[in-house]
Amino acid sequence: MLNVAIVVVAYNRTDCVQKLLCSLLKANYSQPAPLIISIDKSKTDDVEHLADEFQWPFGEKIVVKHEVNLGLRKHILSIGDYTKKYDGVIVLEDDLEVSPSFYNYALEAVEKYKDDDRIAGISLYTFPLNLQISFPFIPEKNEYDAFLFQNAQSWGQVWMTKAWGNFIKWYEDNSEEFSIQPHLPYSICHWGKNSWLKYHIKYCIEQNKYFVYPYTSLTYCSGAAGIHSDEVNSCTQGAILRGNMSNFRLPDYDSAVKYDGFYERVDLNYNLGVDDVCLDLNGSKGNRLNHRYWLTTKQASYKVVRSYGLMYLPMEQNVACNVSGDAIFLYDTQVKGKKPKNNFLPVISYYKFNGMFSYMMERGFISSSFQLLRYVFHKIIKRIKLL
Repeated sequence: MLNVAIVVVAYNRTDCVQKLLCSLLKANYSQPAPLIISIDKSKTDDVEHLADEFQWPFGEKIVVKHEVNLGLRKHILSIGDYTKKYDGVIVLEDDLEVSPSFYNYALEAVEKYKDDDRIAGISLYTFPLNLQISFPFIPEKNEYDAFLFQNAQSWGQVWMTKAWGNFIKWYEDNSEEFSIQPHLPYSICHWGKNSWLKYHIKYCIEQNKYFVYPYTSLTYCSGAAGIHSDEVNSCTQGAILRGNMSNFRLPDYDSAVKYDGFYERVDLNYNLGVDDVCLDLNGSKGNRLNHRYWLTTKQASYKVVRSYGLMYLPMEQNVACNVSGDAIFLYDTQVKGKKPKNNFLPVISYYKFNGMFSYMMERGFISSSFQLLRYVFHKIIKRIKLL
């Protein structure tokens, strides 16, 4: 039987910790589940009192009260040491709530991937948005309940003994601060010194390793104000699996849908007929590594080898299915050419009618027609500046 512990990462947000602990009590456990509440030193001891009084009926409860303030990065990384004692560690920061099925999923995923060196960890969360471009992220679905993503996770994740050990060994030699690098997303290169996650993402990209992501999230991130932000970040809020589910269909590495760290599909046969291609359908990568061919929605002064329209979701299916149109372009960057006609309106319309605005309306981000028009205008202007 696997020994998988739950670690709640806490600081000074008593109300958030309370919500997380309550959701843990409502989950389903098929075996004893050790609970560790790790509390970083703050100016209040309210969280410590809450943790001491909390009753955990599903296994051992351990409360760790750090005597000095570690800071988020050091605190999180220290939790990785528990992988030396447990087969897996479920790491839950205090602005999360869990699905009733989260522990079943974690157990099954650890059993499936614990010895696979290509897997760097297991995510309990899945992104409702591509955070690099602020559009919905809609991964291709197949017969399985999970896919692979070259992006480490902090909103509910499982670290396994072997995978975490490999990461820490790499981190010991690569823990220096880093700036913009062409193979990394711009966003993570600007994260501050408190961030530990940027190193885990960098590790996945540079070592070609993946996290296992569920198609339906098993954690809910409230985006509560905290160390990273003074305001609630509603962009992190997404649908969560509410039912009691087990026997998840977890893919083997070769049969899984795969995305790289830029949310670009990497296992698909794009039928391009050329090699040395930069996949940049989201327009956030750019051809910074100087590939000869560049597949993108951006305008550029290169020869257009072929172009594609926008009909299907996810976007990559338009290329795989050879949909005609002028919204996605395959450039030969060794041959200068005239910029293709402006393509920002098809891209905006594509997302407008296929998820983005219905998503925002349902979530209450846009509450009136006036606000909708103002938002569309803002996004069009912003995109023009980026073209």
